[in-house]
Parts: sequence; structure tokens; C-alpha cells
Amino acid sequence: MRTEMAMTKNVRRFLAAVRELSDRPLGVEGMAILWGDPGEGKSTTVAFACNALDGIFLRANACWTITSMLSALMTELGLPRYGRKAPMVDAAVKAMSERPRPIFIDEADYLLRVKDLLDVMRDIYDVSGAPVVLIGMEDFARKVQSIGKFARRVTQWVKFSGIDAEDARTLADALCEVTVADDLLAHVHQAARSNIGRMVTGLSRIEQFGRLNALDSVTRKEWGNRPLFYDQPRFKGGR
Repeated sequence: MRTEMAMTKNVRRFLAAVRELSDRPLGVEGMAILWGDPGEGKSTTVAFACNALDGIFLRANACWTITSMLSALMTELGLPRYGRKAPMVDAAVKAMSERPRPIFIDEADYLLRVKDLLDVMRDIYDVSGAPVVLIGMEDFARKVQSIGKFARRVTQWVKFSGIDAEDARTLADALCEVTVADDLLAHVHQAARSNIGRMVTGLSRIEQFGRLNALDSVTRKEWGNRPLFYDQPRFKGGR
């Protein structure tokens, strides 16, 4: 499959939101929340946006402390790590003030487990003015909204939901070197329940099938009852 980014409506909305944060007028808050169900393409989109916008990417985890978060930020900024927290905060603020770049934090749900993590990131944002984008799961936005002093800084709320038929075609054309016929694409879209992650899996199997059978395109009839997903059983009578 190709590695081209599929510019779905979700992706375009997110890129527009981050660019708006970067170009915001003085005095306008500059934080964003991206959330959605698993498999909706959040992490892939964030990786693309980070590269396109020269951003800083951090991935939170269950073991994160303030020190480990700041150490990760120092590494991404190309700065030395210090033994104490305050010098790292000062260094990060100085670097981000001199060269404003968006900070993307994936798996940001983990930040809610340790209250001070959010406070430290808020301090860096408040002083440097660098845009901060937090990416979390389906209930992440609701949890952030309950934290008033943090939520008021968020001006962009972007939810990733299932893709529509038009986006399904955009996805297939961007990823597949074998043409996926409209009837088969509709079948994949329905079977995946609009989830982009499952669609990518199904399209990958279709492309592999097309290559093995020297097909330039694959129709619903040619695909038959083969399973689209690795967790989907082969139906009796399938090819």
C-alpha cells in the first residue's frame, strides 16, 4: 500500500484547527483537544500534522511523572536534561518563546491521572504562548471540560468520528495501488462501520488479493465472501 496521507474531512478539520492556533491573534488562547474512538486515525493524523507544521511530538504513558515529561520535552527540543524540574521548565519556555512550535501530546489521557502534569504543561503554554494540542480517547474532551482553569484555554475542540462514503473513496485512492470498485468499497465501508482503522486493514487485504491475482481492480463479485478483517471468520461457502 502507498504511504500517502488520505486527506479526509477529519484530517482537514484538524489541520485547519492547528494552523488557526499557530496564526491566532495576540490575546487569543491557543490550546486544542482532539478526541475520538480507537481506530479513527488520530495518531496517524497527528504524526502527519507534526511533520507538516514542524511540531514537537510527545507520547504520554502510564509511567509519566513531571520529570519524565519534561525530560521528553527537552529531548525533542534538543536541549540537555537537568536533574531538577524548574530549570527544565525555564529552558523549555525560553526555547518555545524564541521559536514557537505546536506541541502535540498523544495518549494525553494519562495526564489526567497526575494533576500536576497538566499544571506544568499549562505553565509552559501560558509563558511561551506555544500552541498545545492534547490527543485523547472518546471521553477525553468531557474530562477536560470539567477542569475549568484548563478548559478555558482550549479554543479548538476536534472530534474524530467515522468516515463517510466520500472519505472512504479518498482513503482507497490514497492508499491502494489496485483500484477498489465502488460496490466493493461500499461493502468495506459498511463492514468496517465507518472506522478508518478497520477500513485500512480491509483495503490492505483487497490490494494483496488483487496483486496475487494480477488484477488492476477488484469488484465485490471478485472478492466474494472472503473475510476483510483478521478477526472476521471465513464464512461457509466463501472462496
